[in-house]
Amino acid sequence: MKGGGMETNSDNLIDISTPLSKDTIIYPGDPAPEYGLLFSLAGGGIANVGAMKHGLHHGTHVDVPYHFNDNGRKLHEMPLEFWVGPALVVDATHEDACISADTLQDIPLDRYRRILFKTKNSTQYYKKTEFYEQFIYLHQSACDLLVKNKVLTVGLDYITVDPFGCDGFPAHNTLLSNEVCIIECIDLDGVEAGEYFLICLPLKLIGTDGANARALLLRKGFCF
Repeated sequence: MKGGGMETNSDNLIDISTPLSKDTIIYPGDPAPEYGLLFSLAGGGIANVGAMKHGLHHGTHVDVPYHFNDNGRKLHEMPLEFWVGPALVVDATHEDACISADTLQDIPLDRYRRILFKTKNSTQYYKKTEFYEQFIYLHQSACDLLVKNKVLTVGLDYITVDPFGCDGFPAHNTLLSNEVCIIECIDLDGVEAGEYFLICLPLKLIGTDGANARALLLRKGFCF
């Protein structure tokens, strides 16, 4: 689309959010999201007015320190820089179990404050219609390295950064106790490794441990 001498290149704007609906894959034991109309035109209402019931950790969402620490900062206390700014997408699709410190050996973590991991979760496991227990997760050693390099925000392409059924939730606790926030359930299928500009906008909720979010990546050269 052209106008006023400027060209908008929408191909450079990538939506990495997962859809949120009754069909969204959720963590076992969580209630399924529900959507319905409170009022409808067909039922004689003046408009279609919908309502949705779901958890704050369904679909693409963010975790903040309060999620695992009663004394940790809550969502409204986190500066916007945790959610907006340059980000590095790391291709870890070669890993079959987890992302470890070995995965990160050649990654310039010290140059980026926001790191997003693309794994087989995006390329294979999101294509399953139910929760897959053997998803790729973040190993403790990777979390320690991310903390050491003062990363602000870590994104993973599945529902949780910890392995299913683990005790102690080491990835969550290591990251969040060091005020490294987490973005979960992003979809990086088709996204190449490299530098992007991240815009992840959680709902502006007060006093919560996280929030649903819409997450976008802007390629270099994007313009409105």
